[in-house]
Amino acid sequence: MSAANTTARAAWGAGAVLLAALLAVVLGGCGGPAPLLRDEGPAVAPTTRTGPVYVADTVGRPLQRPAALPLGDSARLIGLRWESWGGPTAVAGGRLVGDWCAPECVRTPYRVKVTLSGLQRQEGFAYYSSAGVVAPEVHGEKAAELGRVSLHLPDVQ
Repeated sequence: MSAANTTARAAWGAGAVLLAALLAVVLGGCGGPAPLLRDEGPAVAPTTRTGPVYVADTVGRPLQRPAALPLGDSARLIGLRWESWGGPTAVAGGRLVGDWCAPECVRTPYRVKVTLSGLQRQEGFAYYSSAGVVAPEVHGEKAAELGRVSLHLPDVQ
């Protein structure tokens, strides 16, 4: 065996050892817990829905995926088509009519996107407690008001 071959093999062997040591340090550092983090207590269980989810109309009737929904005394969502329901939020598209925008929005209801949120859980069911309504035709103070509507919650225990 020539001296060049012996030197090449020694260099290759040293490189392999160096690579193995480097990998051990890098990968070993990823495997252990961080020194400042501690894992204590039981794992948090995922939240599960414990029954049906409703939204209440103004007299407290429970509704699921309603086609129409009153927003207080002077506005009403109609023609609602629900994209989602039952989770932390419910989303629908539809139309808005109201006394404050008559006669325009009565003849041609405004297009809206509504998001229900604020689930209030009771034993065995839940109600959405707020609505956010986005109507491209509505601006200013009324648009801000529609963006945060408190929904009726029935007295149920």
